[in-house]
Amino acid sequence: MKKTGLMLAALLASAAPAGAGFAQTTSSATPAPAASPAVADAAAQDFGRLSVDGGTAFEDIGLARQAIFDGDLETAGRLITDASTALERARVDNTAFQKAETDLQPAKTKAAQPAHTASASSTPVAWLPIDGELVLDEAIEPSPEKNAAVAAANRHLRAGNTARAGEVLKVSGIDADYIIAAVPLEQTRKDVSRAAKVLKGNPYKASEALRDAQNAVRYASVNVQAVPQQAPATSQAK
Repeated sequence: MKKTGLMLAALLASAAPAGAGFAQTTSSATPAPAASPAVADAAAQDFGRLSVDGGTAFEDIGLARQAIFDGDLETAGRLITDASTALERARVDNTAFQKAETDLQPAKTKAAQPAHTASASSTPVAWLPIDGELVLDEAIEPSPEKNAAVAAANRHLRAGNTARAGEVLKVSGIDADYIIAAVPLEQTRKDVSRAAKVLKGNPYKASEALRDAQNAVRYASVNVQAVPQQAPATSQAK
């Protein structure tokens, strides 16, 4: 995964032509007073940007599990230490957002959504955004041209060029969903710490702890509408 501090507000702003509207999965988006911020502001407040250190830690977790499987406990131990260090940095990088697990999606796409487990918590906790990508809005009929445009926008995102990504969507007139992958910050730290403690004595249990961290990934979705809305024919009644 390409490390990039993606500013979601910048993507939303760059995708919007004059007069375009935005819609978040949880709210409508119209210009409003400060008490009701536009969705770009709400999305930026909730998700902000991806955590570079969080993404690094999650990559290290996956590599550590592979090292355990290969019997290379020395490398696994180093990777677990690296993951723990990266998570400590991620705690203070101001990317975490507060959400309850029940407010997030168990799977990337709505069509593949399983039901929340009985253990899913409704208490808000800190979630660390570790990855993000654009996908074609599920209400849109896919085509090679649309898929290619979304793929091009994602390439620009991975390169850190949010303005160009938004421009691709705007020119193509494509509505896309920005899918954010996030992990519960404190629980992930505990899982990694547990893996470090039992690695030498019980590598299987260490791998199990790391697997728990991987299985805790949840998803959030923000809709990016790139198609201009038609201006109203008459002014709204006051």
